[in-house]
Parts: sequence; C-alpha cells; structure tokens
Amino acid sequence: MQIAFLLLTDYSESLNGKLYTLGAGWNVLNFPELPQEWRFSVGMGIDVPWDETNRRHSIQLVIQDPDGYELGDELSMEVEAGRPPGLPPGQEQRLVIAINVGATFETSGPHAIVVRDGDEELERARFYLAQVSDDALQFGGPDVVRGS
Repeated sequence: MQIAFLLLTDYSESLNGKLYTLGAGWNVLNFPELPQEWRFSVGMGIDVPWDETNRRHSIQLVIQDPDGYELGDELSMEVEAGRPPGLPPGQEQRLVIAINVGATFETSGPHAIVVRDGDEELERARFYLAQVSDDALQFGGPDVVRGS
C-alpha cells in the first residue's frame, strides 16, 4: 500500500473514486491569535497493489505540532480495495478518501498531517502555522484566517 497523494484542503469529499475539493494545496495558516480551533480536510489517494487487494488494511492519521506531539485523537480506519470484474492482472487499485478533521492549535511553527500503517509512516503533509498581527491581517491574502 502506498500513498499516491495527500492534500490539505479547506473542504473535501470523495465520490465515485474522485476527490472534490475547495481551497486545496495550502501549506500555511495565519491566525490572529493562538490558541485557535480550526477545521479542515485531508484528501488522500491510496494505491493498493494487485497482491494486496481483497484484504483489510489499517491506517492511522494524526496531526502533529512542532515538537511531534499529537494534537487530538488519532483517527484510525480500515480500508479494503477489491478487484472488479475485468480488471487486468497486476493492475493496482486506487482508493480516494476525504477526511474532515479539526484541532486546537496552540503554537506557531511547522506542523504535519501524518499517515501511518502501524509503526510505518506512509506519508507526511507539512504546513506552517503562524500568529500574525492585526495589521498584517488587514493586508493579508487568501491564506490569512480572519477570526475564529
């Protein structure tokens, strides 16, 4: 099993093997004050090799702060990709998943979304969180969060 893509989005949903997103691909969050509670989405594509289909796989998703501590609870899920009729032998399957998450961010600095299979890290999406002044918020671009 391999992570094909891991996207941070304002909102995502998956339907019929496709990922629909709003505000995708950001890697910076600017807040006027900390701590700040924030909800966002994680879009993920998981490629499952032919010989791993029709088996359950357990994956975990966590949000880490700059010191590597987990923010909130670990999200665990089981996924399984089947082999539809007519699938050519050896063809991998892609699972597309949207996960809506939230956390209370207390410190500035580098944060990460980490996807694991047990103790094995499969992928990491890094983002930077900053506390900015009210003056900066007046002139901020689309990546500036205004209020709570």
